[in-house]
Amino acid sequence: MSNDSNNLSNEELLARQQQQFENYKKEQASKSKKKWLWGCGGCLGVFILVSILFTACTGAFVNEVDKELNEETTLSKDKNTKTKKVGETTEIDGVAFTLNNAEYTDERNEFADVEAEKVLKVDMTIKNNSDEEIPVGGDIKVYVDGKQAKSYPINDQLLDSLSPGREISGSAGFAINGDAKKIELEFQPLTSLSNKRYVYEINPN
Repeated sequence: MSNDSNNLSNEELLARQQQQFENYKKEQASKSKKKWLWGCGGCLGVFILVSILFTACTGAFVNEVDKELNEETTLSKDKNTKTKKVGETTEIDGVAFTLNNAEYTDERNEFADVEAEKVLKVDMTIKNNSDEEIPVGGDIKVYVDGKQAKSYPINDQLLDSLSPGREISGSAGFAINGDAKKIELEFQPLTSLSNKRYVYEINPN
């Protein structure tokens, strides 16, 4: 098999892995919502609440899911949001995150279904200081002028799980379109049920 064939196969595999990972993130987000709902009150109270507000809750939930699927959310900050810089390490619920680098790359994947004038490559290191195995790779989002950017499949994509006490490094790609004036990266562990998050200011070259 030629090198060109190998390259095509790798790109196609990355695109498929990216799609599988996006589905995994949506599934985990749905599970997190369910855990939160069951943890907030007794089973009886939940059933009564669901019965009374079924129609309203269904509409709100559908709107929220549509928003997540289309990745059209905007960056929301409050007084508790901590702003960091490239190279700094943060930790939430036992998950330590270090943003090692953020730069534009010439790498392209012809099988990607995402349009990208530029591709932002983010290099990171994650350490699991918790007592349980965690999924890694869905801990970050990138926002361009406040609007969420779509993920883009690249080499060395961080899609894995991590045992307690272990550390892993990898990358993530994001599609950047238009004249980006401000790019920010948000870190929040996929397994976290809290609203705590850190925002990194990045200036890619």
